[in-house]
Amino acid sequence: MDDKQILQNATRSAAQAGMITLVFENFTAQLIKFILSGNVLDDISLMMLRDDCIRDLKNSTITGISLEEEAEIFKQAVENAEKLLNAAIARGRDI
Repeated sequence: MDDKQILQNATRSAAQAGMITLVFENFTAQLIKFILSGNVLDDISLMMLRDDCIRDLKNSTITGISLEEEAEIFKQAVENAEKLLNAAIARGRDI
């Protein structure tokens, strides 16, 4: 792997990590707002909040890269965000 490929991989990983961080920030903010509004938090509401966050991620864009790169970064970020949100929800249920 040459330096250019290493840099591209690092850039993709950083972009994905940043996107996933924003998804969790969004999820946390929506969760707090939902609870402070007096709503009952159940499995359906958790999945609704999760789905809203994933939809927001899918509706965002990245500038300065090719459409192919953007598509691959989003694909991986969405897959990872879904896995991590599902794991966080499952872990929260166990506490």
